[in-house]
Amino acid sequence: MQPTIIVLNGERDWHSRFTGAEVVYRRIQDCAWVLRDGELWCIDREAANRVSGVLWRVGAIRPNERYRTALEIIRLSGVPCVNPAEVLLRGFDRLSMLAELRAAGLPVVPFDVAVGDDMARRLGRKFPLVVKAGNHHAGLGKMRVSDPESWGDVADLLFAVEEYVTVEPFIAYRRDVRCLAIGERFWTMEREGRGWKANVDTRKYRLISPPELLVAHTRAAMQHLRADTLALDFLEQEDGQFVVLESNDTPGLSGFPDEVRDELADCLKRRMG
Repeated sequence: MQPTIIVLNGERDWHSRFTGAEVVYRRIQDCAWVLRDGELWCIDREAANRVSGVLWRVGAIRPNERYRTALEIIRLSGVPCVNPAEVLLRGFDRLSMLAELRAAGLPVVPFDVAVGDDMARRLGRKFPLVVKAGNHHAGLGKMRVSDPESWGDVADLLFAVEEYVTVEPFIAYRRDVRCLAIGERFWTMEREGRGWKANVDTRKYRLISPPELLVAHTRAAMQHLRADTLALDFLEQEDGQFVVLESNDTPGLSGFPDEVRDELADCLKRRMG
Protein backbone atom coordinates (compact mmCIF):
# COMPACT_ATOMS: atom_id res chain seq x y z
CA MET A 1 0.00 0.00 0.00
CA GLN A 2 1.23 3.46 -0.89
CA PRO A 3 2.49 5.30 2.22
CA THR A 4 0.87 8.60 3.18
CA ILE A 5 3.02 11.51 4.35
CA ILE A 6 1.30 14.38 6.13
CA VAL A 7 3.03 17.74 5.64
CA LEU A 8 1.84 20.03 8.41
CA ASN A 9 1.82 23.77 7.66
CA GLY A 10 4.55 23.23 5.12
CA GLU A 11 5.54 24.50 1.72
CA ARG A 12 3.49 23.03 -1.13
CA ASP A 13 6.29 21.48 -3.16
CA TRP A 14 7.32 18.54 -0.96
CA HIS A 15 5.54 15.94 -3.12
CA SER A 16 8.34 16.19 -5.70
CA ARG A 17 10.75 14.84 -3.06
CA PHE A 18 8.62 11.87 -1.96
CA THR A 19 8.08 9.86 -5.11
CA GLY A 20 6.07 6.70 -4.50
CA ALA A 21 4.19 8.23 -1.57
CA GLU A 22 0.96 10.17 -1.30
CA VAL A 23 1.78 13.60 0.12
CA VAL A 24 -1.10 15.32 1.89
CA TYR A 25 -0.86 18.98 2.95
CA ARG A 26 -2.69 19.90 6.14
CA ARG A 27 -2.85 22.78 8.64
CA ILE A 28 -2.36 21.82 12.27
CA GLN A 29 -5.07 24.37 13.14
CA ASP A 30 -7.67 22.32 11.20
CA CYS A 31 -6.62 18.77 12.10
CA ALA A 32 -8.04 16.19 14.47
CA TRP A 33 -6.04 13.10 15.42
CA VAL A 34 -7.05 9.54 16.20
CA LEU A 35 -4.80 6.69 17.35
CA ARG A 36 -6.80 3.47 17.04
CA ASP A 37 -5.51 -0.11 17.11
CA GLY A 38 -2.00 1.18 16.56
CA GLU A 39 -2.93 3.22 13.48
CA LEU A 40 -2.58 7.00 13.39
CA TRP A 41 -5.22 9.00 11.54
CA CYS A 42 -5.17 12.69 10.59
CA ILE A 43 -8.67 14.02 9.96
CA ASP A 44 -10.01 17.30 8.65
CA ARG A 45 -12.99 18.42 6.58
CA GLU A 46 -11.46 17.11 3.39
CA ALA A 47 -10.54 13.56 4.35
CA ALA A 48 -9.39 11.05 6.93
CA ASN A 49 -5.84 9.88 6.18
CA ARG A 50 -4.00 6.97 7.72
CA VAL A 51 -0.55 8.39 8.48
CA SER A 52 2.74 6.72 7.53
CA GLY A 53 5.01 9.71 8.19
CA VAL A 54 4.82 13.32 9.32
CA LEU A 55 6.85 16.27 8.10
CA TRP A 56 6.28 18.82 10.88
CA ARG A 57 6.64 22.32 9.42
CA VAL A 58 4.58 24.15 12.05
CA GLY A 59 6.35 27.46 12.47
CA ALA A 60 5.58 30.85 14.00
CA ILE A 61 1.92 30.47 14.95
CA ARG A 62 0.27 31.04 18.32
CA PRO A 63 1.14 28.04 20.52
CA ASN A 64 -1.81 25.88 21.53
CA GLU A 65 -2.03 22.96 23.92
CA ARG A 66 -3.90 21.01 21.24
CA TYR A 67 -0.72 21.04 19.16
CA ARG A 68 1.24 19.64 22.09
CA THR A 69 -1.39 16.90 22.41
CA ALA A 70 -1.05 16.15 18.70
CA LEU A 71 2.70 15.67 19.20
CA GLU A 72 2.08 13.35 22.14
CA ILE A 73 -0.27 11.25 20.00
CA ILE A 74 2.25 11.12 17.16
CA ARG A 75 4.91 10.07 19.66
CA LEU A 76 2.67 7.34 21.10
CA SER A 77 1.89 6.04 17.62
CA GLY A 78 5.53 5.48 16.71
CA VAL A 79 4.90 7.00 13.27
CA PRO A 80 8.12 8.54 11.91
CA CYS A 81 8.21 12.32 12.23
CA VAL A 82 10.83 14.95 11.38
CA ASN A 83 11.83 16.30 13.74
CA PRO A 84 10.94 13.38 16.03
CA ALA A 85 7.90 14.18 18.17
CA GLU A 86 9.90 13.81 21.39
CA VAL A 87 12.37 16.43 20.14
CA LEU A 88 9.59 18.85 19.21
CA LEU A 89 8.01 18.38 22.63
CA ARG A 90 11.27 19.30 24.39
CA GLY A 91 11.30 22.62 22.56
CA PHE A 92 7.56 23.29 22.44
CA ASP A 93 7.75 25.94 25.15
CA ARG A 94 10.36 28.73 25.04
CA LEU A 95 11.41 28.12 28.65
CA SER A 96 11.97 24.43 28.07
CA MET A 97 13.91 25.27 24.89
CA LEU A 98 16.20 27.63 26.82
CA ALA A 99 16.64 25.05 29.59
CA GLU A 100 17.72 22.45 27.03
CA LEU A 101 20.26 24.83 25.51
CA ARG A 102 21.71 25.54 28.95
CA ALA A 103 21.83 21.81 29.69
CA ALA A 104 23.80 21.35 26.45
CA GLY A 105 26.40 23.82 27.78
CA LEU A 106 25.76 26.57 25.24
CA PRO A 107 26.37 30.30 25.88
CA VAL A 108 22.71 31.32 26.11
CA VAL A 109 21.80 35.00 26.55
CA PRO A 110 21.36 35.50 30.33
CA PHE A 111 17.77 36.03 31.45
CA ASP A 112 15.51 36.23 34.50
CA VAL A 113 11.98 34.83 34.62
CA ALA A 114 8.88 35.39 36.72
CA VAL A 115 5.30 34.13 36.84
CA GLY A 116 2.50 35.39 39.05
CA ASP A 117 0.57 38.61 39.63
CA ASP A 118 2.85 41.65 39.39
CA MET A 119 6.00 39.53 39.66
CA ALA A 120 7.45 40.93 36.41
CA ARG A 121 8.06 44.21 38.26
CA ARG A 122 10.72 42.45 40.33
CA LEU A 123 12.84 41.69 37.26
CA GLY A 124 13.76 45.05 35.73
CA ARG A 125 17.13 46.28 36.99
CA LYS A 126 19.60 47.23 34.27
CA PHE A 127 18.61 49.15 31.15
CA PRO A 128 18.18 48.85 28.28
CA LEU A 129 16.53 45.45 28.53
CA VAL A 130 14.26 43.19 26.48
CA VAL A 131 11.08 41.81 28.02
CA LYS A 132 9.31 38.80 26.51
CA ALA A 133 5.85 37.66 27.57
CA GLY A 134 4.87 34.03 27.17
CA ASN A 135 5.64 31.41 24.56
CA HIS A 136 5.41 33.41 21.35
CA HIS A 137 7.44 33.59 18.17
CA ALA A 138 8.35 35.94 15.31
CA GLY A 139 9.04 38.91 17.58
CA LEU A 140 5.53 38.90 19.11
CA GLY A 141 5.17 39.56 22.83
CA LYS A 142 8.59 41.22 22.87
CA MET A 143 9.57 44.80 23.78
CA ARG A 144 12.73 46.83 24.37
CA VAL A 145 12.66 49.01 27.49
CA SER A 146 15.16 51.87 27.76
CA ASP A 147 14.70 53.35 31.25
CA PRO A 148 13.10 52.76 34.69
CA GLU A 149 10.16 55.07 33.97
CA SER A 150 9.21 53.14 30.86
CA TRP A 151 9.68 49.87 32.74
CA GLY A 152 7.09 50.93 35.30
CA ASP A 153 4.51 51.38 32.55
CA VAL A 154 5.44 48.07 30.93
CA ALA A 155 5.24 46.25 34.27
CA ASP A 156 1.75 47.70 34.79
CA LEU A 157 0.70 46.31 31.42
CA LEU A 158 2.26 42.90 32.12
CA PHE A 159 0.01 42.58 35.17
CA ALA A 160 -2.74 41.70 32.68
CA VAL A 161 -0.67 38.91 31.10
CA GLU A 162 -1.44 35.47 32.47
CA GLU A 163 1.84 33.99 31.27
CA TYR A 164 5.44 33.93 32.41
CA VAL A 165 7.69 36.87 31.62
CA THR A 166 11.42 36.85 30.88
CA VAL A 167 13.82 39.77 30.97
CA GLU A 168 17.23 39.78 29.30
CA PRO A 169 19.82 42.47 28.58
CA PHE A 170 19.52 44.27 25.28
CA ILE A 171 22.49 43.34 23.12
CA ALA A 172 23.74 45.88 20.58
CA TYR A 173 24.89 43.14 18.27
CA ARG A 174 27.20 43.29 15.26
CA ARG A 175 25.63 40.38 13.43
CA ASP A 176 22.61 38.10 13.58
CA VAL A 177 23.69 34.67 12.35
CA ARG A 178 21.67 31.49 11.91
CA CYS A 179 23.41 28.13 11.77
CA LEU A 180 21.22 25.44 10.24
CA ALA A 181 22.02 21.76 10.59
CA ILE A 182 20.45 18.72 8.97
CA GLY A 183 22.20 15.53 9.95
CA GLU A 184 25.90 16.23 9.57
CA ARG A 185 25.52 19.07 7.08
CA PHE A 186 25.64 22.73 8.09
CA TRP A 187 24.68 26.02 6.44
CA THR A 188 25.10 29.50 7.90
CA MET A 189 23.23 32.69 7.08
CA GLU A 190 24.08 36.23 8.12
CA ARG A 191 20.94 38.38 8.39
CA GLU A 192 19.95 42.01 8.77
CA GLY A 193 16.49 43.01 9.99
CA ARG A 194 14.53 46.25 9.74
CA GLY A 195 14.77 47.07 13.44
CA TRP A 196 16.37 45.97 16.68
CA LYS A 197 14.64 42.58 16.81
CA ALA A 198 16.98 39.85 15.65
CA ASN A 199 15.71 37.29 13.10
CA VAL A 200 12.51 39.30 12.44
CA ASP A 201 11.57 41.15 9.22
CA THR A 202 14.80 40.16 7.49
CA ARG A 203 15.61 42.59 4.69
CA LYS A 204 19.10 41.41 3.76
CA TYR A 205 20.80 38.06 4.07
CA ARG A 206 23.75 36.16 2.69
CA LEU A 207 25.09 32.67 3.08
CA ILE A 208 28.53 32.54 4.66
CA SER A 209 31.05 29.81 5.33
CA PRO A 210 29.99 28.11 8.60
CA PRO A 211 32.23 29.38 11.45
CA GLU A 212 33.78 26.45 13.29
CA LEU A 213 32.58 27.64 16.71
CA LEU A 214 28.95 28.00 15.60
CA VAL A 215 29.02 24.58 13.98
CA ALA A 216 30.37 23.09 17.23
CA HIS A 217 27.60 24.74 19.28
CA THR A 218 24.91 23.64 16.83
CA ARG A 219 26.24 20.09 16.75
CA ALA A 220 26.27 19.98 20.58
CA ALA A 221 22.62 21.08 20.70
CA MET A 222 21.67 18.54 17.99
CA GLN A 223 23.32 15.71 19.88
CA HIS A 224 21.79 16.78 23.20
CA LEU A 225 18.28 16.87 21.72
CA ARG A 226 18.81 13.93 19.32
CA ALA A 227 17.36 16.09 16.59
CA ASP A 228 17.40 15.46 12.84
CA THR A 229 17.50 19.17 12.12
CA LEU A 230 18.02 22.29 14.18
CA ALA A 231 18.78 25.96 13.71
CA LEU A 232 20.57 28.08 16.29
CA ASP A 233 20.30 31.86 16.21
CA PHE A 234 23.45 33.66 17.35
CA LEU A 235 24.22 37.28 18.09
CA GLU A 236 27.78 38.48 17.66
CA GLN A 237 28.52 41.07 20.35
CA GLU A 238 30.73 44.12 19.97
CA ASP A 239 33.64 42.20 21.51
CA GLY A 240 33.33 39.50 18.86
CA GLN A 241 31.89 36.89 21.23
CA PHE A 242 28.80 34.94 20.16
CA VAL A 243 25.77 34.25 22.36
CA VAL A 244 22.85 31.95 21.58
CA LEU A 245 19.52 33.71 21.36
CA GLU A 246 17.35 30.65 20.75
CA SER A 247 17.01 27.39 18.87
CA ASN A 248 14.41 26.44 16.30
CA ASP A 249 13.47 22.80 15.80
CA THR A 250 11.26 23.65 12.80
CA PRO A 251 13.51 26.14 11.05
CA GLY A 252 12.40 28.23 8.12
CA LEU A 253 14.24 27.37 4.93
CA SER A 254 13.83 30.62 2.99
CA GLY A 255 17.11 31.84 1.54
CA PHE A 256 18.87 28.50 1.93
CA PRO A 257 19.74 26.37 -1.13
CA ASP A 258 17.30 23.73 -2.44
CA GLU A 259 19.59 20.97 -1.22
CA VAL A 260 18.41 21.80 2.30
CA ARG A 261 14.92 20.54 1.46
CA ASP A 262 16.38 17.46 -0.21
CA GLU A 263 18.31 16.65 2.97
CA LEU A 264 15.23 17.17 5.16
CA ALA A 265 13.13 14.90 2.95
CA ASP A 266 15.86 12.26 3.08
CA CYS A 267 15.74 12.35 6.90
CA LEU A 268 12.06 11.38 6.88
CA LYS A 269 12.57 8.73 4.19
CA ARG A 270 15.31 7.13 6.28
CA ARG A 271 13.07 7.09 9.34
CA MET A 272 10.27 5.48 7.32
CA GLY A 273 12.71 2.78 6.19
